Amino acid sequence: MRRHPLLGTTALTMAAFAGSSAMADVTSADVWASYVSYYEATGAQIVGEPVADGSDMVVSDPALVYRLPFGIATIRIDLPEMRMTDQSDGTVILGFPEAFDLTVAVDVPDEGSGSGTFAVSQTGYSGVASGDPGNVTFTQSADSMKIEAKELIIPGEELDFAMQILSQGYSGSSTVTDGDLITVTSDFVLGAADVAYIVTGPDGDVISNTGQFGRTESQSEMALPAGGSNLFDMSAALKAGAFIRGTSVAEGSTSETITTFDNEVISEQSSVTGATDARFSIDAAGLDLFVEAATSSFKFLMPELFPAPIEASLGKTTMGYKFPLLPGEEAQDVALRIGLEDIAISDAVWDMLDPTAELPRDPATINIDLAATVLSEIDWLNFATLEAQLDQPMPPIAPETVTINDLTVSAVGASAKGSGAFTLDMTDMETIPGFPRPEGDAIVEVSGANTLIDRLTTLGFIGPDEAGMARLGMGFIARATGDDSFETVVEVNAEGHVLVNGQRMR
Repeated sequence: MRRHPLLGTTALTMAAFAGSSAMADVTSADVWASYVSYYEATGAQIVGEPVADGSDMVVSDPALVYRLPFGIATIRIDLPEMRMTDQSDGTVILGFPEAFDLTVAVDVPDEGSGSGTFAVSQTGYSGVASGDPGNVTFTQSADSMKIEAKELIIPGEELDFAMQILSQGYSGSSTVTDGDLITVTSDFVLGAADVAYIVTGPDGDVISNTGQFGRTESQSEMALPAGGSNLFDMSAALKAGAFIRGTSVAEGSTSETITTFDNEVISEQSSVTGATDARFSIDAAGLDLFVEAATSSFKFLMPELFPAPIEASLGKTTMGYKFPLLPGEEAQDVALRIGLEDIAISDAVWDMLDPTAELPRDPATINIDLAATVLSEIDWLNFATLEAQLDQPMPPIAPETVTINDLTVSAVGASAKGSGAFTLDMTDMETIPGFPRPEGDAIVEVSGANTLIDRLTTLGFIGPDEAGMARLGMGFIARATGDDSFETVVEVNAEGHVLVNGQRMR
């Protein structure tokens, strides 16, 4: 085991102490009780107790200890000293050192122990707790924050790591409400930050990164069972009403990474991303995630392999995912969305692929928008039994409906667009052997296909025989709707008959 000097730490732990104020009466004891109820709900054992220091209450050397089930690992997070001062207006002033160390230690039986220590400093810190006992609001802010890694211990690793984060501060409020469920509502703003790190391997390879991240605003709401949950059976918590939901809006970011070996540059890559808008929820209804990002660009250089840098850009990007987490007797929703607009690559890359410029170089677009309903008996968050649930000849999950809202690909002068909807009968695996009998229809529209075949033939990507087979197959299943435009309608009826453009094929 080797100890490594570092440079860095993160504002996330401090965010756990954030809040918004409401005029009422709370005391230091109420504030500490609110901290305890929240952290116990996350599964932590709290180390430390408030001790009187004059008119203040001080918690020296507090820590959170998480013991994972079955003795898998123990995680300890050492936090800074916390000072609470009761005010005559019924609020409590929160105080933390201007500079402190934050240590995260992990012990895995039979594997060893590791830890990371980070130096945190902040200027212009302000913290207030207010509200009522059992319903405490925490408000915090700082003008700036600096995080540096001091020491890293990784069993069996010979890496040196240095990191620094310089943030333009933060502000936020969180309200913690006690009950059978501990609920936390938060509104948080994290200022723009500069991030840098360097990783040095034992063989002299070095990876260095610098990045700038814009301002982020987030809102979240969370409910956890009081006293904690079984991490290997989180479905029990969802059934008891637990949830986490939130939204986030982030400004753009830039990043540059350089990899060297023996002082020779092996690769360079840089990226620029625009604003990002995200929402997420995890509750009894399942997992629901949606992210939308503005224009981004990417540049990659590997001198020994590519004579010119590889550059690409992307317009608006959308990603969405919905999936049930708990078993249910009724059908549950599933969805997938992937949208990539204005995909463009640099002329240098095009010249390697298409030196005679046969193919149009217009930006490409890909859009996938699928929805379905499924009957699921799988308890996805019961990790102790999940393997046994899935290790069956027929896993207990059955699709009932599939809807293709949109399936579009447009590139190199050609495009294809599809949509449709089907119901699936899992009780009939004979009509189409090995597959549930579908019923419904879909339509596919294609344009520019023949022109694309001509261009690929000219480039030598496909031969005349392959081109002829492609045209023959397209003529067999598609009908012309215009100049180099085609349409295919596929129908599957209740008898399992497959019709293509009205002609029975099966």
